[in-house]
Amino acid sequence: MRTLFCLFAVALALSSCQPDPLPVQDPGLYVEDARQETRDRGFWQRPGIVMDAMGDLEEKVVADIGAGSGFFARRLAPIADRVIAIELTDSLVSNLADIRDAELPRGRRGRLEPRLGLPNDPKLADNEVDIILFVNTLMYIDSPEQYLQKVLPAMRAEGRIVVVDWKKKDMLIGPPKDARLAIGELEDMLKRAGYHLVDSDDESLEYQYIVVADKMGG
Repeated sequence: MRTLFCLFAVALALSSCQPDPLPVQDPGLYVEDARQETRDRGFWQRPGIVMDAMGDLEEKVVADIGAGSGFFARRLAPIADRVIAIELTDSLVSNLADIRDAELPRGRRGRLEPRLGLPNDPKLADNEVDIILFVNTLMYIDSPEQYLQKVLPAMRAEGRIVVVDWKKKDMLIGPPKDARLAIGELEDMLKRAGYHLVDSDDESLEYQYIVVADKMGG
């Protein structure tokens, strides 16, 4: 009996010392299946592949349009010269500022600039940025082609635009399929808006495609 009691006491002590479960990281927009919320976006998003598609980031100014919780902005800021993280509400802009202050050394906080935009205007000046990034954002803009035309003057001559969005397929993760922007539709839209297609990648990411374009004749 004493042996059984000792074994029980040891088991109880071990169970009480188990570490707390790891916090769930930001799963991204519109996770439809609750089981997917435990998946690490850092794994399925594969940010390194997206950042490689953006090209050389050193001494570049990046506009992260629809920055959300700062998934990419916080990764880009230590590398790029400056990241303009654009969102549509004061609360999101304030949250991005909190991320900047918490994660960047005081001398480098100027590299991350949260900015309040409008639904039809990111509030970018002409020739202000080298790279424009849209991740899971363009499909939610009411008039995406007009918006692409709107941001074109903000890109410098050698600039590029990188669009990462949900594949138009049935998947457990992401928004409803009929709400998604098909890769071919995006390609046509970019051409009409005045861009030159550089690359379309429908394979590197499990759930999303990556389309890269630059200024026509840039």
